[in-house]
Amino acid sequence: MTWTVASDWKIVEWNEWDMKHLATSILFNPNKHEEMRNTKVRTFRDEASTRQKEPNALLKWKASLDNQSQSSLSSWDGNGHCNWTGIICDKSRRVHQLKLSRFGLKGKLHGFSFSSFPKLNVIDLSSNYLRGTIPSGVGNLSRLTYLDLSSNNLSGYIPFEIGKLRSISELYLESNILTGSIPPSIGNLTDLSFLYLHKNKLSGSIPQQIGMLKSLYKLALSDNNLVGSLPPSIGNLSNLSGLRLYNNKILGSIPKEIGMLGSLEGINLSNNSLSGEIPASIGNLTKVNSLYLSANNFHGSIPQEIGKMRSLIDLELAVANLSGLIPASIGNLKNLYRARFLGN
Repeated sequence: MTWTVASDWKIVEWNEWDMKHLATSILFNPNKHEEMRNTKVRTFRDEASTRQKEPNALLKWKASLDNQSQSSLSSWDGNGHCNWTGIICDKSRRVHQLKLSRFGLKGKLHGFSFSSFPKLNVIDLSSNYLRGTIPSGVGNLSRLTYLDLSSNNLSGYIPFEIGKLRSISELYLESNILTGSIPPSIGNLTDLSFLYLHKNKLSGSIPQQIGMLKSLYKLALSDNNLVGSLPPSIGNLSNLSGLRLYNNKILGSIPKEIGMLGSLEGINLSNNSLSGEIPASIGNLTKVNSLYLSANNFHGSIPQEIGKMRSLIDLELAVANLSGLIPASIGNLKNLYRARFLGN
């Protein structure tokens, strides 16, 4: 025989042995039932306390913003934080997404308690007026898949702890005033598809660990102060579709490993200090439709292998210090719409 028993959490079926065991346990240990009840009460209180940390943390951050920003977040008041502007919760009423793009927010991120949001999956604070540095606490968001802090006034270094965001697939930090080097810990973000760091004041060289980002689809590091050479490890980015490194101070030769980027559709390395010859392996990039190498310090001639780039539409090699004749193989580029060779 079985009995159906309704507990606080679920309905279960107990057989005769279970019922006898329970009765014996309560008969000979009268405190057992009370202990079980107290345990459940404590668990409930702990969960409620944890959930309350999130609205408290949000209200604390709101209070650190200027008056106009606080007015924009007027719905952030009292209970029911899952109904607040820009807040999306999961089924357990834990904050899952924070979306406040273009809210005119003025303040800093240091008042934001990242550790209070263990289930946070998306942060979009783009196109605001946030200033100060990116706190190292951002690395506590182990479930974060999307982080957009672009188009603010953030300064200082990209924290090393950014490499702890092992679940992240999209990282947008462009159009800020970030300085220092790209941290090598970026190589830990093996699920990353989009990495946008352009329009900052980043310096130093591109870390070789960039080659560990084998899921990377778009890489934009343009409009910075990057120096050093292109790491050969860039050839590992087999899924890369777009490579934008223009307007930097990158030195040395284009590594021959660039020819391994079979998924690449667009390359812009213009306005750097690249030297050496354009590698023949560039002919392997048969999906590339735009190739911009202008304003560099190459030597030698345009490789005849460029004629293998059958998808090429736009070719810019102006002011690149190239010599010799334009190869006849360029006639194979049936899709070519524009080609610039001036200033060589």
